Amino acid sequence: MSLLDVGMVSFSLLILLLPLNRCFVDTSFVFHTKSNREVIITDAMKRIHHDGFPVEQHNVQTKDGYVLTLHRIPCRQRKLDDHVLQKRPVVLLMAGIYASSDVWLLNGAEDSLPYLLSNNGYDVWLGNNRGNIYARHNIWYNDTQPEFWNFSWHEMSIYDLPAMIDFIRACTGEERMHFIGISQGGTIFLVLNSMLPQYNKHFKTAVLLAPVTYVGNTKAPLAKLFGPLLGTRNYISKILEGVEMVSTNKYVKKFLSMTCLKSEPPRACVSRLWPAVGYNTQMLNLTLLPDLMANFPVGGSFKQLMHYFQGYMSKNFRQYDYGREMNWLRYHQLEPPAYQLQKVTVPVILFFAQNDYIIALEDMFKLIKHLPNVKMLYKLPPKYWNHFDFICGLRVREFIYNKVIDEFNFYEYHHR
Repeated sequence: MSLLDVGMVSFSLLILLLPLNRCFVDTSFVFHTKSNREVIITDAMKRIHHDGFPVEQHNVQTKDGYVLTLHRIPCRQRKLDDHVLQKRPVVLLMAGIYASSDVWLLNGAEDSLPYLLSNNGYDVWLGNNRGNIYARHNIWYNDTQPEFWNFSWHEMSIYDLPAMIDFIRACTGEERMHFIGISQGGTIFLVLNSMLPQYNKHFKTAVLLAPVTYVGNTKAPLAKLFGPLLGTRNYISKILEGVEMVSTNKYVKKFLSMTCLKSEPPRACVSRLWPAVGYNTQMLNLTLLPDLMANFPVGGSFKQLMHYFQGYMSKNFRQYDYGREMNWLRYHQLEPPAYQLQKVTVPVILFFAQNDYIIALEDMFKLIKHLPNVKMLYKLPPKYWNHFDFICGLRVREFIYNKVIDEFNFYEYHHR
């Protein structure tokens, strides 16, 4: 397979599928409201402002030199029984693979989870991992160098997430926060607290929406098709370890969103997602497709996906496999060590779905078995609820977001 072939495969897959570390507010952005289309393809700062909420932007530097962007929606005053509540609890949200802050905002001002949290008095922070459109800088490498893209979600867990958590703690003065992660966002939370268990103490609760850990029984066509090639050590997988997975070219993204809006029936547009998330997309909110195509995917590495493919092949949830020789040098053992999930002591609330093509029920139950502090399990009632529906599903506010806020409110105002 030539590098050109690899590039075409990567594009096809995902069509389907400064002083830093200080609490500095960046408000230098241009805001336009000429049309809904401009709002769809602009960034999180503009979208949040357009939706009528205050917004801040902060830059954070990781220990290995990546510069990440955090978006903050400062909390509003909240009243309970005519008394202004002084608590301003912090919530950090992390999106899934090849996504960014923007995906949390697609449901609009009335139904997006960050806005609902803000209206309930929470101090909302939207994180971004290395490689997406808000985190494409490194103090030692530029994004045209293979070294920049040689990371998986393991590095996001042990470098990106700690940097964001430490920054939020310093900026707000709050030592503990709630966490919400979807898909890969759940992965990095679990890896962080298993690899660096001292961070458990900084979380009050964690809501994990379809967290991807064990994938040995996944029904995802991409894993079945490419897992045997990209989930094992060979010449191609080694080359791809330093390659960007998807382009963030704004003209490509605009083209995709415009064709979804104007040139294709909704079912034809959504069919691009089928090989990645499965064929039953009956619960997907089709009116959000132009927005989804304009804001996903937004950058990342091949190594992220290959790490998941390795899990599919090994049927385990473990660190990246570099081959027996390099594993010995890195891990002092021939096989990658498994993540020690028993070290994750944060109270965890899990949401999962029967029709999730990424996470089979067998794999979800395996995860539950390994976690020592599962507080609540929510199995989504709609039979056809799929992986993307956790963000863009019909009635997502009713089935998920209201329950999340109820759980947080109970903790804040009834927990002893």
